[in-house]
Amino acid sequence: MGKILRVNLDSGEIKTEDTRKEDEAEFIGGAGVAAAIFTREVPADIDPWDGKNLLIFSVGPFCGTPVPFCGRHFVMAKSPLTNILGESSAGGFFGAELKFAGYDHVILQGKSDRPVYLSLTENNSKLHDAQHLWGKGVRETEERIKKELGDNKYKIASIGIGGENLVRYASIMNETGHAAGRTGMGAIMGSKKLKAIAIRGSKKPIVQDPELLSKAIKTIRQMVQNTPHAQVMKELGTLVHMDNYVSAGDVPIKNYTESRWKGTKKIGAYAVKARGQPKHHGCFNCLVACRGKIEYQGEWVDWPEYEFLAMLGANLYIDDLETLIKWNVIINDHGIDCITLGATLGCFLEAAERGLLDVDLKSLGFQPDPEKEGSFIIWGNVKPIERLIQMIAFREGIGNDLAEGVKRFCELKNLPEDLQTHVKGLEVPAHEPRANNMTALDYATSSRGAYHCFEPLHLSFMMNLKKDIGLSEKIDPFSKNEAPIIAVKKIQDASEAFTACGGCIFGFHYTDQITPWIECLNAITGTTYTIDSWMKCGEKIFNLKRKFNLACGITKEDDTLGKRFFTPIEKGGTKKNIPPLKEMLTRYYEFRGWNAEGKPP
Repeated sequence: MGKILRVNLDSGEIKTEDTRKEDEAEFIGGAGVAAAIFTREVPADIDPWDGKNLLIFSVGPFCGTPVPFCGRHFVMAKSPLTNILGESSAGGFFGAELKFAGYDHVILQGKSDRPVYLSLTENNSKLHDAQHLWGKGVRETEERIKKELGDNKYKIASIGIGGENLVRYASIMNETGHAAGRTGMGAIMGSKKLKAIAIRGSKKPIVQDPELLSKAIKTIRQMVQNTPHAQVMKELGTLVHMDNYVSAGDVPIKNYTESRWKGTKKIGAYAVKARGQPKHHGCFNCLVACRGKIEYQGEWVDWPEYEFLAMLGANLYIDDLETLIKWNVIINDHGIDCITLGATLGCFLEAAERGLLDVDLKSLGFQPDPEKEGSFIIWGNVKPIERLIQMIAFREGIGNDLAEGVKRFCELKNLPEDLQTHVKGLEVPAHEPRANNMTALDYATSSRGAYHCFEPLHLSFMMNLKKDIGLSEKIDPFSKNEAPIIAVKKIQDASEAFTACGGCIFGFHYTDQITPWIECLNAITGTTYTIDSWMKCGEKIFNLKRKFNLACGITKEDDTLGKRFFTPIEKGGTKKNIPPLKEMLTRYYEFRGWNAEGKPP
């Protein structure tokens, strides 16, 4: 049975309790159990800034064990960006340290009247004054907390300026470079005046059947070793998507209006390698180590991941790699989600180019276009875009409006519908929905909005296959039959169950069978899950989140994409495709057993 640390920021009371057995039986653990707790305790109509909005940090049964790819932790609250259930996750070592401290969940409720940070060990938990840390970046915050606590081995999750200033898409950063980025969890942390959580532990998780676990892990290792996808990620990381996926039309370019751009070659994995050999590193107990550090201005910093390169590079026409490396350092230190940031800046640039904004572009640093009288150089203009990033972080001038995200910015400025590049308020990430009908359907139905990490699109590249649930063949990205619809439903359920176990979804992508993962779960917990019962748990989690969001006010009309994504791109890998979403949704609801209004039983 898992342990919960419940922290009341109103009173300062901290107490420990057990997770409910029935929650673990129905929802496995980790983000699954967090969803059960959250939807039971938080009213759907609550304002996200209300102190009664819970902020939950969770890890699953895999975390801290010998299971590969188990370094992930998950964060949940009602999102200030979407006003529905908000979720995010991050890698690194923070999650394992939480498990080593003896906890599966940390639940934060209420609001402190002053900045504080929480220190947590297996024997002691304490709230500390953080007035001196308020206004500091993530890197300085971590350094100072470690010094104050007298132990460099603390693992710390903190917010930067973005979270403090309630930028609606602020991240929670751990170990300075790992971001729980999506849906504004950092802003919720900031609203609670919680600057950081510092964890130190030494307890090893209990494994009920070590022999079965060892056998299952060996199978997983063999599958990963035999997967080309894993080997490519080991060598080139997520950056390789910039090089490989652009031909399929998957990379967003110029605010999702184009499908080809020569600048992608200057900012991908091979360009990063050409500037100097990176140092590869991985999260806790990772077999692949897809992350890397590169030398920049005399120090080793995290390289920008694919989503960053796509959303702040290709999407804004920035092809200067050094600029993107610099911005990655700045944005991580501010604690801001690069996906929503890139989408919001793209919206601003296009609106400015089209003359839809009453804004003094010259005062922002945009230079006049010498070839077009009365116009400005908008796209790829590094200095004014960098200034806008700073203005967003500090909510200054137009940055105050841009800190609200695409949906609210468009509403504030009365911009046309074709600039609404979001789903349920969450901006479309760096996988173009016109490039794959499975991506389109997944975005439209995901519980948090346009969320990309389950990646059914990989089924079009002979990856993320799951043979033991019938996903054993390549699916055409533009298929209009039932195959992509069935696949999306299965991938969503399987991924929810895997996430509840606490694994990194990349590890799940590398393996073409689910059974060894289920054997790991059974070995650790002493349960007897089968493929069917495990998938059923994933479906229950998915439906639970759907019911909460319906109670928040979404309807089937929200299961769609922004208007932009129903306009074909004339050239490139999208093949002028318009996702047949309306037809797909009807069959999807049927496969899920939902009624015609998209409501689960």
